[in-house]
Amino acid sequence: MVAVMECLKNCCKNFMRKKEKEQETQVITMKIPPNKPDEGRRGVTEDYLLSKLPPDGREVPFVLPTFKASYIQPRGSRFPNLQSGLQSMYQQTQNNTMPICLSFRMHIYPVSLNILYVPSSTSSMKDSVESSLESITLSGDERELGKVCVQLSYQEALEQVWITLVQCSDLNLPSDGVEQQKISFKGIITTGKPIQFKTSVKEYHQDVTFMETFVFALRLQQLRCSALVLRLQTYTPRKRTVAECVLSLRQLSPQETQHCLDLHPPSKSSVCHSELHLATCFQPVNGRIQVQILAAQNLPASSSPLTQAFFVKVEMHQMDRVVMKKKTRVMKASGGQCQWAETFYFLLAALDHACSLSIKLYSRSSVRRKQCLGQVHLGFDSSAPDAVDQWKDTMAHPEKVVSAWHHLSAP
Repeated sequence: MVAVMECLKNCCKNFMRKKEKEQETQVITMKIPPNKPDEGRRGVTEDYLLSKLPPDGREVPFVLPTFKASYIQPRGSRFPNLQSGLQSMYQQTQNNTMPICLSFRMHIYPVSLNILYVPSSTSSMKDSVESSLESITLSGDERELGKVCVQLSYQEALEQVWITLVQCSDLNLPSDGVEQQKISFKGIITTGKPIQFKTSVKEYHQDVTFMETFVFALRLQQLRCSALVLRLQTYTPRKRTVAECVLSLRQLSPQETQHCLDLHPPSKSSVCHSELHLATCFQPVNGRIQVQILAAQNLPASSSPLTQAFFVKVEMHQMDRVVMKKKTRVMKASGGQCQWAETFYFLLAALDHACSLSIKLYSRSSVRRKQCLGQVHLGFDSSAPDAVDQWKDTMAHPEKVVSAWHHLSAP
């Protein structure tokens, strides 16, 4: 019986030692020095804690619980330096692919990168079309005439558009043999019935300040389908338009915006101020260019009782010839707009030769009389900076869809 009891004691001791070893990493020991007789009372809290300690300075074990990472949303009033725009915090899982959103204002999702294969022949095409940029020079009609600064805003409560003509800068107008020239601006809002206004007459200098505001009661939807045309006029020896610029009102909003517009020589032919929304995509694997005719806006109203409709013709030019032609369906305008959303594919005759697109907007009456309203030339040799930018982006990034709005130029 004694032997059995001794065996049980040894088993219990071994078990307790094993448990103590398992808890060694979670135990912090603290040794308290013995109390000195000359120390007085230190306060109720300290006296209470000291009264619970062993008087002989033995080690006191403290067992720490297992901690888990957690997050508590801070209150804004306690963290004044926290930016109000920072609404979310994120935790990432071990595979680094799945962000967890801890608030509900913003969601971020991981995006994988697509690696595109481009045949080597496309690089030679890019080299040839980009090299054509070096041969482009400005003609006399493309000289810099100066800039005009305009501020725009829309007051929704009053349904009013506010147009402020601030100033002209770096004006460089032909002298016409006149010592002191006078200038003014004529403005046109190209709604169904165009609205015209005019600034005061100023003496011509390189920089001229106007600071004149014009207010018109017009609906926002009507304005967003229109454009603002500014024509700079001189008065000696006779009144004539020497420069102009066009600003789309597509982005008009209650927030005031400022625009510095380049002045250009007026067009010698009558060009409407319509805009075309075009998308392009270079697909070298298939040896083609995808063109989307999305929409047109600021279309002219019919001057006759005859019904008017619109369509778009697209031609691809390569190796000094027209390679392919396409045409959209004929569509009637609604509120000065047409929505086609038609897609065409143009096969390239060769990948190592530059190409360009000529896109023309036509109107057609009910007696089938058609008229070309203007065109957009997409290519490295285009005279419109926006058209060149879209073409460069299209050719430099195969399989990328590049879209932009374009003003029409003379056909």
